[in-house]
Amino acid sequence: MKKLRIAQVVSLQESVPPKGKNGLEFVVHYLTEELVKRGHNVSLFATKDSKTSAKLIDVLPYPAAKKRIFGWGGIDYSLVSLTKAIETQNEFDIIHIHIGQIAYYFANLIKTPMIETIHSPISKVPKKYLPKKDIQNRYLKDSRSRYKKMHHIFVSKNQKKNAFMQSSGSVIYNGIDLEEFKFKKDPQDYFLYLGYITPDKGAHLAVKAARRARVKLKLAGSYRHCEKYFEEEIEPYLKKGKIEYVGVVNPIQRNRLLGGAKAILVPVQWEEPFGLIMTEAMACGTPVIGFDKAAVSEIVKDKKTGFIVKDFKEMAKAIRKVEEIDRSACRARVEKYFSVEKMVDGYERVYEKMVRDFRK
Repeated sequence: MKKLRIAQVVSLQESVPPKGKNGLEFVVHYLTEELVKRGHNVSLFATKDSKTSAKLIDVLPYPAAKKRIFGWGGIDYSLVSLTKAIETQNEFDIIHIHIGQIAYYFANLIKTPMIETIHSPISKVPKKYLPKKDIQNRYLKDSRSRYKKMHHIFVSKNQKKNAFMQSSGSVIYNGIDLEEFKFKKDPQDYFLYLGYITPDKGAHLAVKAARRARVKLKLAGSYRHCEKYFEEEIEPYLKKGKIEYVGVVNPIQRNRLLGGAKAILVPVQWEEPFGLIMTEAMACGTPVIGFDKAAVSEIVKDKKTGFIVKDFKEMAKAIRKVEEIDRSACRARVEKYFSVEKMVDGYERVYEKMVRDFRK
């Protein structure tokens, strides 16, 4: 395809890639690097400490998660980044936004084609909270028209199905750089929970399942802002050699933990749009045992690359059967559906169509 001038715009909450955490900034990093590799002229609107092969437009010196500037709220950082890109829109063929549900307010002000990847949940609002239909038609009509002017990318079918505004947008699964994740055929004697230690992520249910199955469990991740939850639901069950908390890990430590685990436990309790940790685990050959919620069933092939279960009791039973899973099948599934190359192929098709339609 023709080489394009592409702007990638993030919210400035984290650097690209982020330090010491997972998340959408890793996806933006993988996407940006592969687009540059394919010869596109890419500009990344991000923080100065971001690492990229693209042209870096450093909007702020460091991420808002590290230190707030001027006491701004989260939306201010998104607006700063987006405004900077809009001011230079004539320099781009495509503006690709990763900042959440504010971009479409600018749809009538921007002539350059815009797409937005929706990385966060956008669940429907219950009917009891909605205004009457005539009020919606009168006051929300303009918002709906703006929303439809942008092309939206959903990161899972489940996320698109639950969207509060129906969209004809595409579904493109998040991809990872397989070179960063080494396949490990023979695991060590432990199971793993890796991610934020919060009620929504279900860390306490991973603990319950491991105790019920009488296996070793390692928990890794931050419990910031959930200190009471950790103190009450996790800490009482910690015991060296049984259930251990290993703290926040960097990418090297993460990969070592993932490759060494017999399986990763994903007892998700919320409508998580994707779940990058599942693809990262399978890339290392590690099966996923996850609850049948959110996008788990789209990522994990039940009984082939892990087990999809309904509660911690079924998770404990699946733990005992994990030897049935062929670890090479886990890696093969990621190579087929969740590689960075597969993801960028999808984005290139969208970019090309939008630019072609715009020029017509």
